Amino acid sequence: MTVALAFVVVQLVRGPDSGKEQAVKEQPGAKPAASNPAESNPADDKGDGDGSIPAGYLGTWSGAIDNAAGRSTRELVIQQGTVGRTVLSLTADGPLDNGGSYHCVFQAILTAEPSPGGPVEVGPSTVAVGEPMSSCTAGPPTTLTLLPDGSLRRENADSGEQLTYTKSG
Repeated sequence: MTVALAFVVVQLVRGPDSGKEQAVKEQPGAKPAASNPAESNPADDKGDGDGSIPAGYLGTWSGAIDNAAGRSTRELVIQQGTVGRTVLSLTADGPLDNGGSYHCVFQAILTAEPSPGGPVEVGPSTVAVGEPMSSCTAGPPTTLTLLPDGSLRRENADSGEQLTYTKSG
């Protein structure tokens, strides 16, 4: 079963005392950070609550990106909701190139009523928390797909970049 959600993280990370900006984004092929593999069985039934997102997608998912500055973690939370409601939250934490760290929380709303087999579309992200704010920039839509092994792939609808997440809660 495939379900599409639209959400992406594009961040600009500015190092202290540096006039340069470094683009940090989730990259295709990045390995998930979760230690427990997903044991979910994708189902077309809906989770608890008012909404139409298939139950197999709901919950907390973990991933990571490795780059020159170090390892950056991602925690993706998908909750039940209706069109126009926030259903996706992404927390991104990691090191800045020139020291320090960033903490960003992004949110996105459900933009279309999904069919039982998907896709589920979630709109462009907004920045809910930015520490520092200059490190966090909202991004365009993405597509979420539940894979046969129980992991979740998030793909940028504009660029095709992907990151795979593992169920962590």
